[in-house]
Amino acid sequence: MVDHDALVAELERRPLYAILDVTGPEPLPAGHLLYGHPRELLTPHIAGSLGNELRRLGQSALAEIERYARGEPFQHEVRLNDLPRSA
Repeated sequence: MVDHDALVAELERRPLYAILDVTGPEPLPAGHLLYGHPRELLTPHIAGSLGNELRRLGQSALAEIERYARGEPFQHEVRLNDLPRSA
């Protein structure tokens, strides 16, 4: 686990860059200083993804957007009440 406040302080103090794939809590609270920090990148649990699955994830996301644009129901709908137990 990372002390997010200490990380922000270090990012401000010296030329340090950070990439976080998982945070605690997740997601970080709205307005947290790590969102949009010029020397920090937040990724949505993709660090273990290599190669073909990234292409499939992108294709799946695009297909969902296309379904939405056509007024069709999502194939892989994410419901708010499912978020606490999804990765």
